[in-house]
Amino acid sequence: MDQNVREKVTRLLCELVAIPSYRHDEETILKYLVNRFERQGIGCRITNMDGKPLNLVAEIGSGPRRIILNSHVDTVPPGDPALWASDPLEPVERDGKIYGRGSEDAKGCLASMIVAFETLAARPALPYQVVLMAVGAEERGGLGTRLEVANGMRADAAIIGESTGLVPQIAHKGVLRLEVEVIGKAAHASDPEAGVNAITGMAYVITALDRLAAQVRCRAESYTGHASLVVSTISGGTALNVIPARCVISIDRRVLPTEKESDVHQEIVKTVGSALPAGSSAKTEIRTVRFVLPSATAPDAPIVCAAEQAASRLLGKPITAVGFSATCDMTYLVNGGSIPTVILGPGSIAVAHQADEYIAIDELTRAVPLYLDTIETWAKSV
Repeated sequence: MDQNVREKVTRLLCELVAIPSYRHDEETILKYLVNRFERQGIGCRITNMDGKPLNLVAEIGSGPRRIILNSHVDTVPPGDPALWASDPLEPVERDGKIYGRGSEDAKGCLASMIVAFETLAARPALPYQVVLMAVGAEERGGLGTRLEVANGMRADAAIIGESTGLVPQIAHKGVLRLEVEVIGKAAHASDPEAGVNAITGMAYVITALDRLAAQVRCRAESYTGHASLVVSTISGGTALNVIPARCVISIDRRVLPTEKESDVHQEIVKTVGSALPAGSSAKTEIRTVRFVLPSATAPDAPIVCAAEQAASRLLGKPITAVGFSATCDMTYLVNGGSIPTVILGPGSIAVAHQADEYIAIDELTRAVPLYLDTIETWAKSV
């Protein structure tokens, strides 16, 4: 393992983790990256949204072919510091791992991508274009990547930096988030017949949705596994002595690449609409909060084949691309930009968004030659 690469990527990750970048605050970390690239003579630009810096885009090389390296600078908040063994914003090296908020999601991937990108930038003549997109607001609905695609960013291939254990992944589920409200009638709790209890009505809705969830869970496809439906939040009532007039739940429905939003939505509408017992005076309303399309790249796409070959060489065994368990910015590159994309990076998504988030330094280091080999293999294949 290259000790120089190990030291460089570890130092970079620690510097990134030490810069808070959550809750709409990408500016400081983007300024850090601008200064880093300017010192090396790498041209870059900042993209603003609503007057605030959101993304950094740097480009190197020339030629007709272009590949994107995309990862995000923003993180979720650290949460309760008491749950961490050390300060979440002060990176700590312990047992061969770097601990801190964003170390795994996704500053570790970004650090490895940057070191690979800088390695390519140092070469005298690069016969293809490489675009580094360090995007913000990924945790707020992929706003950074969506903005670049809307502004015309296109390429022949892309790699999304998310944790995959160095195994390429080529499909992910979509997500449909809905709110369901049951509307009843308030009354004094001492006279329940004078009101219509929205919480009682919601109990029927939840029961019906649980039955639907069991059916949904039986659906699957080869890369992303099973679809799912869960009731994830509930709120209702105003006081202990008042019949609740309103009750609201949230639904999280994970959508397979083989499913259509209209079919998924209609199935839930039908289930909710028929859940209340006959004669009930309660009413239901359904509101869409967000829909993110599922995405998939053809398994024979050149970028997929290149990533599989590079991962096989690095890991010393045959590697075949699989599916990603979460949703990520791949959807905007594939569905919005028609860019064949793989998800590839160090670390495990199992530790994302948790206290004591970490990434293994060995894996962080190995991701650098993996990105380089994938890019070079792709460039030779097209």
